[in-house]
Amino acid sequence: MRRVRYEEMTAEQAQTALRERPLAYVPIGSLEFHGCHLPLGLDTIHAYRFCLAAAERTAGVVLPPTFWGTKGHETYEGSVLLAEEAITSLVRSILERLGSLGYRLVVVCTGHYPEVQGALLERVAQHYMVTPDAARVLVLDPFTCQTGEPAIDHGGRVETSLMLHLRPDLVDMARLGTHPDPFRGVLPTCVEGSEAEGAERFQRAVEVFVARVEEEMAQAM
Repeated sequence: MRRVRYEEMTAEQAQTALRERPLAYVPIGSLEFHGCHLPLGLDTIHAYRFCLAAAERTAGVVLPPTFWGTKGHETYEGSVLLAEEAITSLVRSILERLGSLGYRLVVVCTGHYPEVQGALLERVAQHYMVTPDAARVLVLDPFTCQTGEPAIDHGGRVETSLMLHLRPDLVDMARLGTHPDPFRGVLPTCVEGSEAEGAERFQRAVEVFVARVEEEMAQAM
């Protein structure tokens, strides 16, 4: 299996990967309430596993996941969501550093709230790319990279299915039957989630995602 996790590489291995293909993935999610049956880090877990699956196909490196996200279910228990300014500064710094190291394409993948966090990351990318010698930045998410897919399915059938596929050990479907308010803050379709649907959706999205990355990589070089 190809080694792509940046945090597990030696400096020499990272340099070798950079010379082979100057491509870096930056998975960004959130710590957010996702109902009584799903983990707070769902968005980040999804984005990270998505980037790892893509990098197995494209080469490049995957940076450690960023659990800090912005806006969403911030009034719900367990959510730790930051101001947009904090995320802007963090992502801008990451892009600047990766560009200075020689990466030519940086794929920023958000697992959280594409219509809001994705839009913010796109603005950060556009502002960064006007600088001299900036890397090319592609902002994508596992949902809207596919035509016709919902931009958001908060804790519903889709996200529940994805977690049943990616981290079934973190899903407690039984809690939906015992919690006094099981559908608070999530879609009631969550009871329809299945590992099989999660696997199919995940693989289909990766195929589309990889095709987009390869197109952008050709232009970046």
